[in-house]
Amino acid sequence: MSELNKGMEAVSDGELGNVVGGMSRNLAAAYDVMNGMYGDGDDRRRRLEAAGYNYWDVQHLVNGLAYGYDRVAKDVIAGKYGVGQVRVNALSAAGYNAALVQDIVNGMMW
Repeated sequence: MSELNKGMEAVSDGELGNVVGGMSRNLAAAYDVMNGMYGDGDDRRRRLEAAGYNYWDVQHLVNGLAYGYDRVAKDVIAGKYGVGQVRVNALSAAGYNAALVQDIVNGMMW
């Protein structure tokens, strides 16, 4: 099960605070980012880091929430991101966590 799916199960069970790896804190920050509380661009990065967040961890969640990791996984299955290292590079360049996307793809394929 992907970390995203674990996180979503915890949310649906009302146990957001129990999500592994600090995802609950980062997820809350991602929603704040989407609501404009941290600005954008370099300002967002500075403000998130000043608040103790890892910018990329939060930004990956923002990207996933905004576009949907399931949608990205479907695009991967359709071949839109290539294969192998090309896929990893393309997903990373687009701001996605390639390992998380691959985990979702694997779940869709089984």
